[in-house]
Amino acid sequence: MSRLLCALGLVLASALGVLALPRSARADPKVSQLVEQLKSSDDYRVRTQAALGLGASGDAAAVKPLCDALSDSNVAVKAASAAALGKLGKPAGIPCLKAALAKETAPAVKTLAEKAIATLEGASSGGAPAPPPPAADAKFYVAIQITNKTARPAADVDAVLRGAMQEKLLAKKGFAVAPKTETTAQGGQIVKSKKLKGFFLVATVEPPVYAAGDLSQVVRVSMWSYPDKALQGELAPKLTQSSTSKGDTQSETLLMKMCVENAVESFQKVAASL
Repeated sequence: MSRLLCALGLVLASALGVLALPRSARADPKVSQLVEQLKSSDDYRVRTQAALGLGASGDAAAVKPLCDALSDSNVAVKAASAAALGKLGKPAGIPCLKAALAKETAPAVKTLAEKAIATLEGASSGGAPAPPPPAADAKFYVAIQITNKTARPAADVDAVLRGAMQEKLLAKKGFAVAPKTETTAQGGQIVKSKKLKGFFLVATVEPPVYAAGDLSQVVRVSMWSYPDKALQGELAPKLTQSSTSKGDTQSETLLMKMCVENAVESFQKVAASL
């Protein structure tokens, strides 16, 4: 334990620091450029590529322009926008997809809209998709728990943070993630049978704080051994965004996600040093 806490101290500096995010940082310049192309280009091919680019951006600011593009005069652009909303993964796109589906006649657009709706409804109700079983080269097995202290629906917060943590963990070789429904006993069997090092990450989302026109968000990620659940340490990244109106849930979601991604990245460094 002392070794872990010592290693933890080496990576906490960046995780615990307050990162000031100006309002302009919310929308990446590239995203703003894609939005403008989608809205204004006379070439449907440019609009189509812009829609696909927005779908891959991961930026919540892409939802509205993609929703608007579902009414584009070109079928290819509408199809690309429907697919992009599904890939973007923001449940806020569900209402406009359903509205577009109700009046759409093009089979390709209808099919992609239906697929996007199914994807987004799954994310909003059940959280992240089931993770794959540990690969042959897996070294670390990580269970996740989300504790919501905000006034927002627990299912929504769980979906955002569990998905972000799982994606970040699985993107690095050697890490496997426990399914949400797994019991501690089941996890213990997997850790033992596959000779993995088990961790339990508990992400506690503190209420967002609005002060002097700024939004601050803290997500505390405590690190435990798994399956015995002995406390190992804590990461508490805090992010601040300026010029943000109270109740801006999209910005809250963005900062929550960035906080847990920051914490997971620091955790991975600690785990790899052991």
